[in-house]
Amino acid sequence: MVTPNIIDSDPKTESLRIVSVNETPSLTSSYGKVAAGVFRRKRPMAVSLPGTCWETTDVISRQLVDDYNTLLSASGDVGHNSAPSLTAHITAFGLSTAMMAERGFPLPLLGMVHLQHKVWHMSDIPIDQPLRIATWAQNLAPHHAGTTVEIWVQIFDPTTDKLLWQSMALYLSQSVKLPGAEQPPRPAREPFRPPAMTAQWHLPKDIGRRYAAVSGDRNPIHLSNITAKALGMPSAIAHGMYAAGRMLAGRETPAPYTWAIEFASPMRLPTKVAVNYRHANDRQLITGWNARKEKLNFAAEIRLH
Repeated sequence: MVTPNIIDSDPKTESLRIVSVNETPSLTSSYGKVAAGVFRRKRPMAVSLPGTCWETTDVISRQLVDDYNTLLSASGDVGHNSAPSLTAHITAFGLSTAMMAERGFPLPLLGMVHLQHKVWHMSDIPIDQPLRIATWAQNLAPHHAGTTVEIWVQIFDPTTDKLLWQSMALYLSQSVKLPGAEQPPRPAREPFRPPAMTAQWHLPKDIGRRYAAVSGDRNPIHLSNITAKALGMPSAIAHGMYAAGRMLAGRETPAPYTWAIEFASPMRLPTKVAVNYRHANDRQLITGWNARKEKLNFAAEIRLH
């Protein structure tokens, strides 16, 4: 049985300085800012986190929910009367990205590897209603391949301050090593033994562009082979959060529930992903892999509460 190995971490917001922005920054502006900085004279990068929590007010629009449901062929009460879990991530991602694009952030945004993602979906999220969004970074840590950081997001009902949704994303920068920190050894991994295939995803070469059209996340490594190769990738790869949305589609229930996904290897486009769904007590376990190479792509779970 393959299960996601998610780090055990809790949100830490003490002593963070609040940075309020009037609206969620666009992903295009953040990526453009970072790309322009690549050609400037390099400055020494910070070796600690900025200690800020960025906040804004936004809505999960009905248009986003409808477009998302169309992309994922999702249906049911979630997505009709309340927002699908991943649309909360999509809505907040611009704020998190703007924070990571700042010069005081210690890791370069370009080339960041998404290792895992966990979401606590605590209450149903209304559509087309104002939401308070907060994001911050914590736990800068050495990794056998570089340095990791946790990016947290919390979404509140602004009238009651009730926490509706929370996420933790673990990212790896392979180009940065923390000064004075000892790099841990590479952990031993058990050989992957594919389970029985219960479904298969067909991911066409344009799925990255289709996800970008819905999410606004036009990271070049997902758009085409040409743009991916410009950033040193052999080919375009599927967006990890598209895989998260695909495994959630039709399986979300009214809150509360949690879900998590650990990414093991990229899904190079176009591709077919072998998938296994199985129930284990209060959890649904989802495994995705390359059947031809018998190589694990991701392990995920949805847990009801």
